[in-house]
Amino acid sequence: MKAFFDLKDTRSGTVYVFDGKKEAQPFSSIPFTIDAQGKLAPAPGEQVPAVEDVCLGLPLSMLGFRLVEFPFTGMEKIRHALPFELEGMVLKGLDEIVWDVVPVGETEGVQKVLAVYTEKKALRAIIDSLKEAGLEPSAVTSAELARVLEAGGSDISGALLAPPPSAQEERVALARDELSRPKPAINLRTGELQYSKPREEFGRRMKTAFVLASLLLLAFSIKSAVSVYFLNREAGAMERQMGRSITRMMPGHGSGNIEVSLMELEGGLAELKREKAGFGGLSPLEDLKKLSLHKAGGVVIRDITMNREGMILKGEAQSLSGVEAEKNALKPYFSQANVLETSQSGNTVVFTLSLK
Repeated sequence: MKAFFDLKDTRSGTVYVFDGKKEAQPFSSIPFTIDAQGKLAPAPGEQVPAVEDVCLGLPLSMLGFRLVEFPFTGMEKIRHALPFELEGMVLKGLDEIVWDVVPVGETEGVQKVLAVYTEKKALRAIIDSLKEAGLEPSAVTSAELARVLEAGGSDISGALLAPPPSAQEERVALARDELSRPKPAINLRTGELQYSKPREEFGRRMKTAFVLASLLLLAFSIKSAVSVYFLNREAGAMERQMGRSITRMMPGHGSGNIEVSLMELEGGLAELKREKAGFGGLSPLEDLKKLSLHKAGGVVIRDITMNREGMILKGEAQSLSGVEAEKNALKPYFSQANVLETSQSGNTVVFTLSLK
């Protein structure tokens, strides 16, 4: 099911819930208000059901409009140029509004467009109230504006300033049409208010976390193969990097809460496997174990990159013979082991090694 929140003003409106069939009447029609605390309040005895998609429709009274002409065509170029035109045409600064643009006419290479905008702060408050109720809109449009644009005519400005009243049945039809479009007439969920899909974001975080967890296991394996000096230096650097990465990936968990974050990550590993978002048929932990148990002496691994082809190792050795010894130590466990690059850096040799 899909829902269209049809605002009549900033504090009240009606939500139409549809079952997905374009020709069907709404599954339910529920009046609602937004109280002074910003909470969504359906009419007494009513409750908005769980829906798959939510669209917010703003009234014309919440929108500002500017008709602009450009001496060239192409909406992508116009979107880039429009902010410079709007700078002196709107009362508020561009950082205080969100806007979209639609073409309304073209004559001999001159493109006329309608810039539509609204105050960012007011729209954010409405979105937050719906989000708190579990009904975050994926798009912000205007069914009333869509009606004016579809009607066309030469006097768009007049139609926007004095739109004809619409009956309840017409507003239902407008809402249904907006939900059935591939793209809404306009979408003001842009910039800071852009909609992000939580599931996709969670998937990306879990994929990054899977790699970080593998690197953490590698850090523990290295304890038995390197000196205390290298262990303390590398483990300390890895812990700081893990803390920064998890802090960016999971807001609310700082570097001191790595164990808590990993417990949360464990729940996402099964989902990553089902969605084939990991390393495919590879066994990264097994390869990392081989790497940690069969290192040549005097070699320090600084960076590991893994993909479906194999691994790329970057590190330091005390000499070129040390690099060759590292390659020979790992060669029995991989189909190919090749030195891609070496360079002298002070008293050490920096190398890049490919394993497949």
